[in-house]
Amino acid sequence: MMFSKKTISAVLICAVLLGAVFALLACEKKEDGPRNSAYSAKEIADAVMALYGPEELPEAGFEHFYSGADEDSENYIEAKYAGLLIDGAYAPLEEYEYFSDCAFYVPVGRRIFEVDVLKTGPGDEKNLGALKEALERRLQTKRSSDVLTYTPEDAPLLENAKIVTVGSYVILLATTDNGKAEKAIDEMTK
Repeated sequence: MMFSKKTISAVLICAVLLGAVFALLACEKKEDGPRNSAYSAKEIADAVMALYGPEELPEAGFEHFYSGADEDSENYIEAKYAGLLIDGAYAPLEEYEYFSDCAFYVPVGRRIFEVDVLKTGPGDEKNLGALKEALERRLQTKRSSDVLTYTPEDAPLLENAKIVTVGSYVILLATTDNGKAEKAIDEMTK
């Protein structure tokens, strides 16, 4: 059985096209793979905070705590202070050992706007659930406080607050536009 040059060319063209289709599908699949975790929690938190203008942020500002801050600085955070932030009690935070990195932007005074980032260490993704529970408690602490008595205009921030898990990060967003923050986080971690 002999094939003509046209038949052989047509088969080769089909094979090349089929190969190109499979290559495109493979590229699409790779996008769903592991997320980039090269950024520190502070870099993620700083990038999110930079998205908001002065008119969106509390006038009194923020206390900013993060891993790697000098022990003598006001930005230093340790297990007991993390316990105070999360649970409202000056006791070591049990989950503190589960995160390799953290950053908190906590509003000064009785305000809601907040960005907190916890990051697991490489290969410790099994701890993401515990970190999420810790941030859920932080959010519950805010919800059960009397903060809205003093700043009722912040009610939408509290109602729309959310906790997102992306790669090695668990992030609490209580912002004027969480979608803007999520988009930036997604871009950084792709």
